[in-house]
Amino acid sequence: MRPSVSVGVLLVVLFAACGGGDSRSNVADAVADASGEVDAASPDVALDAGPDASPDAEPDASPDAEPDADAAPEPPLTRPERGEPVSAADLAAVTDQYLELLEQTRYFQVVDERAHGWPESDPAGRYWYATWWSGVKVEKSGGEVTYRHSDDGADNNGMRTSPILQGVCYAQLLWGGQDQLLRRLTRGLASWALAMERQPALTASALLCRAAYPEPVVSEDGGRTVFIDTSLNRPGIDGDPSSYVHNPDNPHWGDIWIKNKRSKDDIGHMLQVLAYLPTCAEAGSAGLKEDAALVETLYAAWARRVEDDGFRIVTVDAEWKEFFPKQDLAFYLTLGGVECPATLALRLYGRGDAGDIDCGQGLTDIDEAPGFKNDVGQILRSHHEAAAALAERRGLPALARRLQAGLAWRLDTVLDAREGPTPVTTPNDQDVAELLLMSAAAGAPLTWRDVRFLHARIADAHAGFLTPAMAPHYRVFDPETPDGNYAFTPESAGIFWRYLASVLGTCASPYRNPTSKPVLDCDRVRAAAARFNPAPAR
Repeated sequence: MRPSVSVGVLLVVLFAACGGGDSRSNVADAVADASGEVDAASPDVALDAGPDASPDAEPDASPDAEPDADAAPEPPLTRPERGEPVSAADLAAVTDQYLELLEQTRYFQVVDERAHGWPESDPAGRYWYATWWSGVKVEKSGGEVTYRHSDDGADNNGMRTSPILQGVCYAQLLWGGQDQLLRRLTRGLASWALAMERQPALTASALLCRAAYPEPVVSEDGGRTVFIDTSLNRPGIDGDPSSYVHNPDNPHWGDIWIKNKRSKDDIGHMLQVLAYLPTCAEAGSAGLKEDAALVETLYAAWARRVEDDGFRIVTVDAEWKEFFPKQDLAFYLTLGGVECPATLALRLYGRGDAGDIDCGQGLTDIDEAPGFKNDVGQILRSHHEAAAALAERRGLPALARRLQAGLAWRLDTVLDAREGPTPVTTPNDQDVAELLLMSAAAGAPLTWRDVRFLHARIADAHAGFLTPAMAPHYRVFDPETPDGNYAFTPESAGIFWRYLASVLGTCASPYRNPTSKPVLDCDRVRAAAARFNPAPAR
């Protein structure tokens, strides 16, 4: 069942979806003028500052409730068979190819080396954390390494940090040894909320920034020396859609600058990892559990506020007055259920139940339309995946099955389009691989056709990431690696860098479907623990 959008609105949406535009624009750009219901969410609306401006009520339902022991278990979702089975020998060969890809790219070591924010080695003991950034150059000169941030700053870091954190979580569940890296990245999620706090007694409640820039600093974490140069962001160059705002009295880092407008573009990815975070924390140290608990507190309050504000994302201006940005990046479109899974995911995370939000299978008539703008499709897909995973986490199996059925429909639709008389190759291979991996992690069963598509993407990634020209990008700190500029995010074909470890979720996700066809030989994966040593001890 898919909620219907009026024909007029649908035509406007599809017209806009086939055109160009800013990569950060959303489906609401296309429908904002087609319905008066959107108008209330559009203008910049100033709010009174103060403690009463940020509702922070207790959840309406207890999150992560235990299932009713007397209730009949909800059977897992099943799908009709499609595609040719993969033999055990071929499965073992693909598994070896994938493990070689992780090993030769030094995936977890590179993540540990590149992810940054504030170092644990800081003598002053300020709050340490790490995130994965855009807008950063890796420069090596005289043997010294610098992470230099560009003056326009980073956008949508949650789109990168979240799946990387999720992949490290899977490695922890399969092999152990990733506790410290998990802590750094988990604290990175918290940093976007902590950066919005001020002192004395002027703490902003339930707000997230787009990015935060403490002073430039030298990190000695992991026995490596790297200069984190944020000088061009203090302040940086303002540009649509976000502006730099000064926070000279932050209680965690002192004098910092933030980018103010939190975008919904990466919220679906962030809500996804929040669905898995308790499982990661349970497999880790007491420190990781404390870090995860803080994230839960901060983000549950934020999600409740977004719901209470009519699914609008509030921020602050240069004078720290709260307002709702007029850009569509900062509000969810509820007309016709277009972004219903997003509102559902926020409700599930913030209050632990679905309330009166009914999204059916999480689909509308515009989903996976041929030629649909990829960034819009990614927003819709990522929130749908998040809602399905959060329904599992909240112990709502009937809801989870409906949403998983919608994810299965997406998988069939995009792969059918590739096999039609006129093949449609949007979304691209990397985005389809992401859809398959994250849907499987959230409980949608994979068919052999899906598995074979992923195997082809693993082969593409193996060939692309392991060329001789790529090797220095994974070993910047080696003395043998010459001075020069290196990619902060190595990219190649097949699978995005941020999702390389997500393949492990087909073995490690707590919500994986027992009827799903195997992507990897999971026994072979578990036996490879010795090949994936944890990051160097601190």
